[in-house]
Amino acid sequence: MKRATAVASIIVGVALAPASVRADDSTRGPAYVQGTVGVSYWDFPRFFALGPIVTGYSWTGFNPTIELGYHFLGRHDGIMLGIRQGFSVDALQGHAAGTTAARIGYDLAFKAGALEINVDPFVTIGAGYIFDGSHAGIETTGGIDVKLFLVKGFYVVARPAELGIQCFHDAGICAFAYLAGAGAGFAFGN
Repeated sequence: MKRATAVASIIVGVALAPASVRADDSTRGPAYVQGTVGVSYWDFPRFFALGPIVTGYSWTGFNPTIELGYHFLGRHDGIMLGIRQGFSVDALQGHAAGTTAARIGYDLAFKAGALEINVDPFVTIGAGYIFDGSHAGIETTGGIDVKLFLVKGFYVVARPAELGIQCFHDAGICAFAYLAGAGAGFAFGN
C-alpha cells in the first residue's frame, strides 16, 4: 500500500508541476553522434557462477565509447534509438573487451536561458566480448546521460551512472558492470 501511494504521489506531482519544471521541446537536431571516455568496473562474483567455473574476480578499465542515434520526434527529445560501440581496456591485468549495443531511451529537454539541458535515461542491449579468447555473451545496461548544449548542436555529456549485467554463454558466468564517463557530441538534422 505504501508503494502504491508513493507512485500515485509522484504521478500526481508530475502532472500538477508548474510549467517551469516540466520538460520543454528541444531546439536541437534529432540525430546525434557522441563520444565518451570513462571508467568501467567489472565484477565476476563467485556466487553467481552458472557452470564449472566458480572463481570470482574483478577488474577496472578505461572505457571509450562512440554512439550514433536518432530521436523520432524530429528534435533532440522524446523516444530515441541508437547504436553504441564501446571498449574496456585494463592495463594492469591485461584484460580488453568490447560491447556493441542498441540504445533505447526517452530524452527530456529543459531550457536554462539560452542553454538547453537534456536528461536522458536509457537502456542498452547487445553483445559483449572479451578479446583474450572466445568469451562472448548478451549484455544489458541501464543508465542516464546529462547533456549541456553550448553552441548550436555542440554539447558536453556526463554519464554519472550506468549499471549492467553480462552473461558469458561459453564460460557459464555472469558479470556485473558499473560504468561512468564524460564526453562531447553534436546534434544535427534540422
